[in-house]
Amino acid sequence: MKIKEVEELSGMTRANIRFYEKEGLLSPQRKSNGYRDYTEEDVETLKRIRLLRSIHISLEDIKALNENVFELTELLPAHLIKLKEKNQDLEQSRFICEQLCGAQASYRSFDAQHYLDMLNHSLSEVPPELKEDSVPKVTAPWRRYFARMIDESIYALLWDAVLACFFHINIMEMSWLGWVVELIMTACILLLIEPTLLSCFGITPGKILFGLRVSAESGARLTWREAFQRTWLVLGKGSGFHIPVYRLIREYKSYRDCRVGENMEWEEENVLWLNRRYAPAKAVGAVFLMMLLTGATFYIWQAGAIPKNRGNISAAQYAENFNEMQTFYQTDRQLNLPEFYLTPDGDSSLRLTDSGTWEKRNGGTYIVNTANAYAALPQLHFEEMDGVLTGVSFSAEYKNENIEIASYGDLMALTALSFICAQDSYNLTAAPPSLLYRRIKESADTFQDFTFSEAGITVEAAFQCCGYEFRQAQYSSSEVLVPVYGEEPYFQVEYRVYKSGDKIAINNEF
Repeated sequence: MKIKEVEELSGMTRANIRFYEKEGLLSPQRKSNGYRDYTEEDVETLKRIRLLRSIHISLEDIKALNENVFELTELLPAHLIKLKEKNQDLEQSRFICEQLCGAQASYRSFDAQHYLDMLNHSLSEVPPELKEDSVPKVTAPWRRYFARMIDESIYALLWDAVLACFFHINIMEMSWLGWVVELIMTACILLLIEPTLLSCFGITPGKILFGLRVSAESGARLTWREAFQRTWLVLGKGSGFHIPVYRLIREYKSYRDCRVGENMEWEEENVLWLNRRYAPAKAVGAVFLMMLLTGATFYIWQAGAIPKNRGNISAAQYAENFNEMQTFYQTDRQLNLPEFYLTPDGDSSLRLTDSGTWEKRNGGTYIVNTANAYAALPQLHFEEMDGVLTGVSFSAEYKNENIEIASYGDLMALTALSFICAQDSYNLTAAPPSLLYRRIKESADTFQDFTFSEAGITVEAAFQCCGYEFRQAQYSSSEVLVPVYGEEPYFQVEYRVYKSGDKIAINNEF
């Protein structure tokens, strides 16, 4: 029979039953699936134990009876003397003991139920001795929840590292399909790593910080199979397989059951221990680890922007870096158009070629004509020395032309990052790509001159503008330069990204 039936028949809690198993007072058989199979004899044994503990016979004496060290008829007279020395509160126990003595009861055969019926309290009332005889039950739902969150954050971070470092995917801008894959892969990593940690050490990173440990009921380590079964049940019954909404339902039910001391399905064959020592220090450690995980997530995200081609690259390799960088930052429009430009015909980014020109990407839709005339996307000029790229530049000039000029921010940022991040001396932690991107874009969006150097690369931009004013672009939320009626508009931009060691030669051309 199952343990739930044994609880009902014996009047003992699951924690009591596990405790007596651990103490060797009963040894249920195991089914093929690893679960215990209790017998009627096990129930009778538990009833005898319940009765004897209810009349204040010690656990040590019961274990001695079970091991045939002495008989119940030898124990009871001495115990009766002890009971008579106690106060009137023990009258009931003394009465039962007298009845047992009078019946010459044997431990192996006396009818425990008969004497239990003589007690004034019901099976639902747990004697003090039985409260002592139980495997400790850890509730602490919030400790357990946050320990689980830390572990899952680490597993998700491992998958994010794979996406960013090996596939150069922007982990902060994934599609819904990407998030579904992330949930699946995080669960797979959980099922791979956590059983190994539990079977080898009984802990996980989150459990260490919150003083939690898992063991078999004997106190030994779980086997890998037992640890895997526990983790699988936690994933399904506790976290709802990470399925949105369903996960919240399962987590709420688990929290409610844990708070009132209900046994979780994943704790049927193992024990969770809680060490409350150094709780404040552990809380500080948990906060510190969450800060580290947040910082690690940021830098893993930034690592995805690092181009594949690095060192002394050619113009063709630079063009490949540019196209990958444009995909990473999801600038899916033609870079001479305003941000978020929308038309019924659709739009898509253009691909940079190794000659500095632009071509359509396969499978994309493109704007041919727009409601407004915008400045053309400038061609990039590559400077090479012995096949090694030393600089990239572009320029544009418009005089008395009725065109609108959108920001060069994205174009300049992508042009610079594709070269800076390719340098061997580039330091990701000192100058994350997204911060460099924002630095360039903030100046370029307002057509302000700027210059700076990073990783041995100098970036320079110079603007000349008159006869224009800022207005919000049509079909867009960004601002563009629009010619002022009645004036002679003039606009010029010069932009260069070059190795600082080549500054003199390049500046002679600027």
